[in-house]
Amino acid sequence: MARIIPNEKTWVAFSTSAPASLSAPTDTNLAAATELTAFVISISAQTQGNTVPTPSLDSLFETNTPGTVQASFTGDFYRDDADDLAWETLLRGTVGYFYISRFGGSGTNQRPIAGESVEVWPVAVTARTAGPMTSNTVQTFTMTAAVPTQPVEDAVVAAGSGVPTAPSIALVTATAATTALVDFNAPAYVGAGLTSPFYAVYKSATLGGSYTLCTATITGTTAAVTGLTSASTSYFKVLAHNAAGDGPQSAAFGPVTQP
Repeated sequence: MARIIPNEKTWVAFSTSAPASLSAPTDTNLAAATELTAFVISISAQTQGNTVPTPSLDSLFETNTPGTVQASFTGDFYRDDADDLAWETLLRGTVGYFYISRFGGSGTNQRPIAGESVEVWPVAVTARTAGPMTSNTVQTFTMTAAVPTQPVEDAVVAAGSGVPTAPSIALVTATAATTALVDFNAPAYVGAGLTSPFYAVYKSATLGGSYTLCTATITGTTAAVTGLTSASTSYFKVLAHNAAGDGPQSAAFGPVTQP
């Protein structure tokens, strides 16, 4: 019989936005959450039921009946000198929702997708305690949280109906005087009812200027943008769209100067 360890299977994320339903969060909710898996050392998320004694004088057997349910949530996380995401996200007083998939899902980085299960833990962070400063020891912190609403430990992810989340541009290369290749990462949430073309690329002559739609041939997550001008400087953004409409544009990438 196989035994299961959580390494490389678990997915953990946190969001301050309430899911559509605690028992049926959408894949849009999960994709929009801040993934914290890489920072997690351990998480203890537990529910415990109590019993109430109900003895009576007509029997030697002491009966009992189900009582209240309690829940506790504690996590240990790593600090990071380049991207201290967990420390910056889990501030004391923060109210939000932890999504936990103990054995992973079929989406990006083990994120559960529609039809798969996930745990939903409402929390209110009560303490964020830095670990001891010790030589030759990595820095960690412990977060403790109250659980103000009963968690759902067997929620099933529902299909979202919203627009895609924003892609992110990885690299733009000016390959000729009038052409540039825009390489980007697919959005965390794609959605349903994809329309063709699925992506659109926009450009502007200045970072804060008006962005206009480019003429581009898109293959996978690479766009060959044409119609540029030699020696011109451009900033680029990309968005994805599905049947629900256009998603938000990515952060700007640039400046890129044509040869």
